[in-house]
Amino acid sequence: MSIGKTEKYRVDRETKLGYILTKANDDEEYFLHHNECQGQKLFPGDYVHAFLYVDKKNRVAATLLKPMIDMNSPGLVEVVGINDNLGVFMNIGISKDILLSKDDLPLKRNLWPRIGDKIISILRTKNNKLIIKIANKEQILSAKKEEVLSENGKFTAYVYRITPDGINAVTEGMNIIFIYRTNMRREYRLGEKIEVRIIKKNEEDYSGTLIENKEFQIKDDRKIILEYLRNNNGVMLITENSSPELINRLFKMSKAAFKKALGNLYRDHIIEIEEDKIILLEE
Repeated sequence: MSIGKTEKYRVDRETKLGYILTKANDDEEYFLHHNECQGQKLFPGDYVHAFLYVDKKNRVAATLLKPMIDMNSPGLVEVVGINDNLGVFMNIGISKDILLSKDDLPLKRNLWPRIGDKIISILRTKNNKLIIKIANKEQILSAKKEEVLSENGKFTAYVYRITPDGINAVTEGMNIIFIYRTNMRREYRLGEKIEVRIIKKNEEDYSGTLIENKEFQIKDDRKIILEYLRNNNGVMLITENSSPELINRLFKMSKAAFKKALGNLYRDHIIEIEEDKIILLEE
């Protein structure tokens, strides 16, 4: 059985609801509903290229609609439904939405994709049903288009991998961009659309940043530090002498960026810097 594949079939006969398809050297019959024919009128003896899937009634069915992804070719497909117990459902261009299991989603629920997000996906089968898996780097690069991302240029991409070191995103042209954690100021969810600026080209992918520029970065970093101070009664024990790991864990910024923001706040007489603590003055 060729679930998840587009292959050539012969129209054997027509019924009230659609057509019965057969394939050479195959005793099985496959039902093609009239609604799945893209308006075509078929006759016994015609040959069509049809895609097999399992419909909402758990029957193997055929469609002449062309899916956006298949078993060999990954693509960006949209999230159209969310079930906390099962995972998220994706629209691949046919009448049946396909499940991406919660087992393949982040453990933190706030990092799950939302409706309208896009995930780089590839089709697989499990227990004779279609499922979706998140494509890996090798699969993405195999589908890469002739697209060059210019250094310092900004490009639209979608998050497909979240790690302690940062996030990986992919463009419509199947270019992969890695954004290190010090080049982002908040958490990003799987499938989220981002506008990323390219820092450099690597051998197989790109490095990018989600921070606009130095001036905006300092302003954003000031806000993060001030919010922390306000939430801690105007005093914090994290200083310029604290470890880079602690600073990054609390503020999602590098030690150098942290020191620049502190210096900026100090010059504006908003904070007092002591040896073992930072104090918020009246703003």
